[in-house]
Amino acid sequence: MALKRSWREISAVRLAVGLMVFVLVLFLGILAYFVTDGVQRTNDRLREQSSAASQVLATNAYWISEVANQTLRRVDTATGPTLSGSAADIEAVLQGLPSATEVYVIDNQANTVFSTVPGATGVDIGDREYYTAVRDGAPFYTSPLLVSRITDDIIFVFSKRVVRNGEFAGAIMVSFSGALLGEFFRTLELEPGSTLSLIRDDGQLMARYPPTTGNVDFSDRPLFTHHLKQSGIGTFDSADSLIDGVPRVVSYRRVEDSRIIAVAAVATSQVWGMLLEMLSTLLVVVSPVLFGLMLISWWILRLLVRDADRAKELEASVELNTMLFREIHHRVKNNLASVQALVRMQNIPDTAKRDLQSRFAAMAAMHEHIYQHDRYEDIDAHDFIPPVVDQVKMAYGTDTRLIYDLDHVMVDRDHATPLALLLSELATNAFKYAYADDQAGTLSVTLRQRGDGRAILTVRDDGAGMEPQEGSNSMGMRLIRGVVGQMGGEYSYHNDNGVVFEAELALSAAGRQAVTAPEADPVPH
Repeated sequence: MALKRSWREISAVRLAVGLMVFVLVLFLGILAYFVTDGVQRTNDRLREQSSAASQVLATNAYWISEVANQTLRRVDTATGPTLSGSAADIEAVLQGLPSATEVYVIDNQANTVFSTVPGATGVDIGDREYYTAVRDGAPFYTSPLLVSRITDDIIFVFSKRVVRNGEFAGAIMVSFSGALLGEFFRTLELEPGSTLSLIRDDGQLMARYPPTTGNVDFSDRPLFTHHLKQSGIGTFDSADSLIDGVPRVVSYRRVEDSRIIAVAAVATSQVWGMLLEMLSTLLVVVSPVLFGLMLISWWILRLLVRDADRAKELEASVELNTMLFREIHHRVKNNLASVQALVRMQNIPDTAKRDLQSRFAAMAAMHEHIYQHDRYEDIDAHDFIPPVVDQVKMAYGTDTRLIYDLDHVMVDRDHATPLALLLSELATNAFKYAYADDQAGTLSVTLRQRGDGRAILTVRDDGAGMEPQEGSNSMGMRLIRGVVGQMGGEYSYHNDNGVVFEAELALSAAGRQAVTAPEADPVPH
């Protein structure tokens, strides 16, 4: 029983610890979920913003490429068979072009025949790749980022080879200002530090906003070594930009029917910084709650451990008391046995000697039953009555057969001794008076539960019977009246092929206060 209690206490502590750990883990899990969800949402938003920007840029780059190709073809037609068309004819086909677009016509000697930029005739472009490439046979050419020798603006150029009579006659160039990307950038409302770029399909930078100068080669960067080989459209994280080292989310798209890659790179530092600041604020708010929860959990655990320790102390105290009670009852039983031995040694009549021995034996049996079964509050009459009566039978050395028909009725400690004395006296009377010349008979003991702590006790023998007044003032009858009164009961004797004793008794404190139900069978008188 003590082991079960200890196991329950240990289980309760483990359950409480498990519950507290579960609550803490759940709290931290919810917090981690919100942090993870915030990071994921931020990352998704950056990727969506970058992808949308690259799509817009690719659309505009396609428009720029188409404008350049159409303009080159129309100007080629307007220059005539000898590349000597009038400026008026050429300007007529340039109506409606964007303001950032400039057109040049160069002959096969690298002389400027026509230009929309004043002063262009004084600038030699014979070494420019957009001229030498078509001179050397390329039908069209797309330049990387350039700085104009005329205006010092950042530009990129589309050029077309002009052929007359099967011979190279010159080149036509359409240039666009890099400032176009600035106009696109302002309409997209990207994060500070973001960029828009047009990159030629060999990795050469064509234009960028914010602007940069000089040639930039991306051919050895992951965009060209990995991503473009897998797909013409995509998004990836870049830890550092080739130009400024800033971490960004990069989206790219191949522009249809051109050599252009449109790239939109959204800066992440400020966004992640704002998220980190928000999470820091959340942690500042949540930390006291988490600390309080941990403190409360620790305090509850400490209380549980303390209660468990106290329970162990109480359990040890109960075990000690149980041992002491067991020892007391054992000693009482031994003392009664010693008294029995002393009685046997006394020079008194055998009848009185047997009477005393039977009573002591009954009391010893009661104490032995108590300490053997560790029952110090309530005793089950079903298990308690037979040892008491058996001891009386042994004291008289009779062969009378004993029959028990007993309900499981609980007897409290205040009624155990009176019940033992009553049974001892009833059995003694039966063994002494029921059978003449030590004849054997049958003695039955019946106990029926009435409820509310009360019961009907019936002791019946099949002996000679008794006279109504016989022994009414004897010591035995006075003892019976006394113990029945102690148990708040009533009793009666009558003859029915032997003597029948019946009594309604209270076997617990509650039974003394109970009122017998009207429909209950009356106790025979």
